[in-house]
Amino acid sequence: MLLAGAGRPGVGFRAEVIALSDSVTGLVGRSVWTDERGDQVFSELTGEGTAAQNRIAGTILGGTGRFAGVTGTYEFSWRYVIETEDGSIQGSAVGLKGRVRLGQPPAGGGRP
Repeated sequence: MLLAGAGRPGVGFRAEVIALSDSVTGLVGRSVWTDERGDQVFSELTGEGTAAQNRIAGTILGGTGRFAGVTGTYEFSWRYVIETEDGSIQGSAVGLKGRVRLGQPPAGGGRP
């Protein structure tokens, strides 16, 4: 994932998600974004998560390194590209938008 443009940090992230999704209850999950220095951003995900309604919302819970104390929200639609036999899924985020605020690290630091 690359965040670029006016007001964006201009850094790339490797994004990993673990989520559960079904057509009745929707999607719940967690995400970690890791930048080129190893600093991370943690978030929780919720959404419809179905083929017809796949709008997903993320709430940023914190981070490590230069992202310690970060908060924010984001949303996007997910487009499946590849699903492998071992269950791995790759795809792309469409219409990604949100707001992020860098802040002071929480007392005790570390992962939420």
